[in-house]
Amino acid sequence: MKTWTEEIEINAPIETVWKVIDGSEENLKKLDPKIISSKVIEETEKRIGSRYLQEYKEGRKVMEYVVEVKDYLEDDNNKMFEIGFELGNWFDITVKYVLKKVDENKTHLVYSTTNRPMKFFAKIMMRMMGNDSSVVKTHVEKIKKLSET
Repeated sequence: MKTWTEEIEINAPIETVWKVIDGSEENLKKLDPKIISSKVIEETEKRIGSRYLQEYKEGRKVMEYVVEVKDYLEDDNNKMFEIGFELGNWFDITVKYVLKKVDENKTHLVYSTTNRPMKFFAKIMMRMMGNDSSVVKTHVEKIKKLSET
């Protein structure tokens, strides 16, 4: 299992940043153009337990997976959104966004992702990938850019 975490200060109000990472299909596509669609399977009142069917294109291959909201918090000064999904029966992935209001125009973001291999070969692949966190850094930079424009 590997976990990557990245923190960044964003020069935008917490509500603006929250809208960028809210999980809506429109914003998911802005964050990751490889996401084709995200459709509601089941939505709960408090969001925890809500499930979505997402389609993701990697090269010519389109994969479907079910994303479940594992944890959710939304108040004026703190917001958190955690999802989990299995990617191609190879990896169990958890993604977490934590926002903290620094002031009216600044937000602190902590983004983390954990990949747990589900098969022996996936463990080998993960070891070969090393500890490259460039994808995580690129992701938080994209959130920053979308929030500040």
